[in-house]
Amino acid sequence: MAHSDVEDDIWADSDNEEQVEYERNLAEKEWERLQEDHGNTGYKEGIVEGKEVNMQRGFDKGYSEGLAIGKALGKLRGMVSCQIIYYRQMLKNEEAAKELDVLFDEIDKIEVNHVYSVDYFRDHATKNDEYVAPETIVKNLEDKVKFTLQLVSEKYSC
Repeated sequence: MAHSDVEDDIWADSDNEEQVEYERNLAEKEWERLQEDHGNTGYKEGIVEGKEVNMQRGFDKGYSEGLAIGKALGKLRGMVSCQIIYYRQMLKNEEAAKELDVLFDEIDKIEVNHVYSVDYFRDHATKNDEYVAPETIVKNLEDKVKFTLQLVSEKYSC
């Protein structure tokens, strides 16, 4: 290269070196910003993914527990309903049927918030002293149904 060619070379002058340095600094800053943005985005996506996984686990657990409780309550409701029909239609015993109607209404009025109180969702350490587990509520109701059906059967036996 001739001397005049070097002077004409855009990469050779000091103004251009400053421009190259400026662009390099700008590219480094852009690179750092992109890394930070992607890091933040990845962090946020990780948080969302973690929440979704935990929500799914909670849903799965709640579904299986709720299904078991619902089936148990449905079974009790069906047992009492069958006995009401038996006493009312087969034995024509309205008195016995009315006694069982009271029990049926009690079972029929049970809602989710009666079985799963706010305390159910709290940590074990912070549960209220009056807390009753859903399984205990169902067990107590099963005992009551069994006792009442036995009592009505003995009271109105043919």
